[in-house]
Amino acid sequence: MKKKFVWYSLVVTVIVLGLMLGLGMLVTAGNYRELSEKKIKEITAVYAANYSSDLVFATDPEVRVTVIDETGRVLADSQQISEENHLAREEIRAAAAGTPAVSVRKSETLGREMMYYAERTPTDDGFVYIRVAMPTERVHSYVLKSIAPMLFILLAVWMCSTVASVLFSGVLMKPLQQVKDGLTHIENGTYEKILPTTSDPDINVILSGIGDLGERLQTTIREAEEERRKLDYVLSNVTDGIVVFDPDLTVRIANTAVKEMFGVREPEGKPLAALAPSGEWLDTMADCAAKHTDAIVPFTHEGRYYLSAVRYTDSDLLIAVLTDVTASKESEKMRLEFFDNASHELKTPLTAIKGFNELISLGTKEGAVQDYSAHIAKEVDRMIRLLSDMLDLSRLENSSAEEGTPVDVPMREVADEVKACLDPLCAEKQVTLTVEGEGTVKAEREHIYELIKNLAENGVRYNTAGGQVKVEITSDAGGVKLTVTDDGIGIDPSQQDRIFERFYRVDKSRSRATGGTGLGLAIVKHICERYRAELTLRSRLGGGSTFTVCFNA
Repeated sequence: MKKKFVWYSLVVTVIVLGLMLGLGMLVTAGNYRELSEKKIKEITAVYAANYSSDLVFATDPEVRVTVIDETGRVLADSQQISEENHLAREEIRAAAAGTPAVSVRKSETLGREMMYYAERTPTDDGFVYIRVAMPTERVHSYVLKSIAPMLFILLAVWMCSTVASVLFSGVLMKPLQQVKDGLTHIENGTYEKILPTTSDPDINVILSGIGDLGERLQTTIREAEEERRKLDYVLSNVTDGIVVFDPDLTVRIANTAVKEMFGVREPEGKPLAALAPSGEWLDTMADCAAKHTDAIVPFTHEGRYYLSAVRYTDSDLLIAVLTDVTASKESEKMRLEFFDNASHELKTPLTAIKGFNELISLGTKEGAVQDYSAHIAKEVDRMIRLLSDMLDLSRLENSSAEEGTPVDVPMREVADEVKACLDPLCAEKQVTLTVEGEGTVKAEREHIYELIKNLAENGVRYNTAGGQVKVEITSDAGGVKLTVTDDGIGIDPSQQDRIFERFYRVDKSRSRATGGTGLGLAIVKHICERYRAELTLRSRLGGGSTFTVCFNA
């Protein structure tokens, strides 16, 4: 480092001295030129002031004096008379205009570069021009003569600066070398404190500050290494897959679980496709990266089920957490099969009980038996509806929109079917059910039927005699909107957040009396979630309810 500093100092010194030499030569040439111009003007003024017809020229061979008449003809010359007309000469034109000026050009008579100056001088019969010329070689020779002493001076300065650079480098480079060694030790993890040993207190303060900074940096590096080891340990042992992507979907971090999921060894630095997941997950990651959004997406890979939570961070990184939900899916499948089997097994004896009960009711005319039979029929019907609703809800919870076969469903036609189905209940409750409007949605027909039926049936069951239930369907460019309005008992605002929970009832005694299962609105909620429809409720206690479902186009 010291040698480099000395060499840099010498190179800089040479460049600076060279610039100083050139600048000195320019300044010297300029100064001597000014002196020459001043001298030629003084000589011209002397000749002009003492002009007469018998003018005697000076003996200086380097000074040429020429007398020119008003027509441009040369009357006299101290060296060699020219026959050319001088009226067009630059210095003569300047003198004629009353603004004498110095001009430099090559003399055609003498063949040398000359400096000219002329003044107009009055005579008895008119005027003449007194012109003085001097060779410019004087300026050049003066500059050349000044080069030697200037070089001597610059050489002396260069030698002094070289000695100073060597001495100064020893003082300056030693603490810098200490700093360099300290930083090298930090990089190697073997940092040693820098001890200020110079005689300059300011440099000692700087070295102490750098030493303290080095200690803090070493501590920070040690802590960062420890945190990195902890993070690596956590990432390596967590069961969920964690993968971090750069904005261009290049894998930055992938833990052991991810590598085992997709059967890759070193995906870091490779594109997303290197993980070879399903197309759905790949598309979702690309969409989140492009739109800077979050998402939760299920996908399958090599026969196993995964749930991926994707989050876009403020630092433009994309983080995906992949959870293996195969066991949960298998459990749900087994539970659904159990519900199917249990529903079938339970419905069979319930149907038999219902049939025997009807036979008993038909075979007796005793009032008490008739009442017991009616009560049994009512409870059996409620049990059958409860089993059907539980089975429907379980199927909705354990399936996705992609598993069905959506078709264009005319909602007015389905609503009319619901009305026909609920007509007996409407007659029993003395409630009027009306259907208005048209609209078509892309869904499974059975789901739309369950949606409308549950909303309309709730409006009928929880109403009063003479009440109204209105099913209205509207459509526009934004989509289709289903509105079910009733003027029944209404729902208190404090309970509206919970009515979509399973088996939650606003009035439990009334719900049992009306035959409700407590699952209707839960089914409605799951159908809306399945098709990403917006479900809203507007109601007040004693003022009826309005349920609105918006299907986006």
